[in-house]
Amino acid sequence: MPKSKYLVEAPKITVALPASYSSHPSKRYPVLYLLDGELNGELVHGMMQRLHASNGSHEHIIVGITSQNRLRDFAPTVNHDPRGPVGEGGGGDAFLDFIEKELMPAIAKKYRTDQFNSLAGHSIAGLLVIHSFHSRPALFQSYFAFSPAVWWGARETAEATKKYVSSKRRVQSYLYMSIGSEGGEMREVYDSLAQAILRNRHLDSRLQLDEFDDEPHDFTLAVGLYNALKGLYQYQQQKRL
Repeated sequence: MPKSKYLVEAPKITVALPASYSSHPSKRYPVLYLLDGELNGELVHGMMQRLHASNGSHEHIIVGITSQNRLRDFAPTVNHDPRGPVGEGGGGDAFLDFIEKELMPAIAKKYRTDQFNSLAGHSIAGLLVIHSFHSRPALFQSYFAFSPAVWWGARETAEATKKYVSSKRRVQSYLYMSIGSEGGEMREVYDSLAQAILRNRHLDSRLQLDEFDDEPHDFTLAVGLYNALKGLYQYQQQKRL
């Protein structure tokens, strides 16, 4: 990628193509944009290939996005809570601008993509997923938020998401959220957000929530990935996407 007009520091971009990409030159594929792609790319690509071989789940082009500064790029608001890193964050919208206005067009120009895009992230990257869900509801058609750090920044993203799900501007989508053994404010805010989303479920959308009470924070993506991708395929089948 050339230098971004939206970011101080360009992220590392990797692209993993489906196994059938070269043998099906007329086929177009959905795209999964994976935050922290360098760390999680092989796991996600392998799981998708296994699911495709097992039950015919759609193959995806996987675009890994690895930030050089996760708090700066993924946190949508600046944190002022003295319990956290004060002054950190605030670059989430610029990062989404980069994805929407630079990365997505570049991927669509170089690869055979369709119109179905997903965003996936864990922890602070999961917070950006939730922020995108409520602030740019037409940008992605599915969202994977593994242990999203919804406590960040005095719960601003969580509260904004509650307002969005109770509004009439909801957009059809698939949302997967999970939580592990995290306690305290992290669990309190997550549970409150999950209940708000459940109370305002959109009939045209699909919501899937997982609780892994015996699994630590760092492993909720690995533990929940199968359920997340299986639910996505069921949603795509239901909507004939």
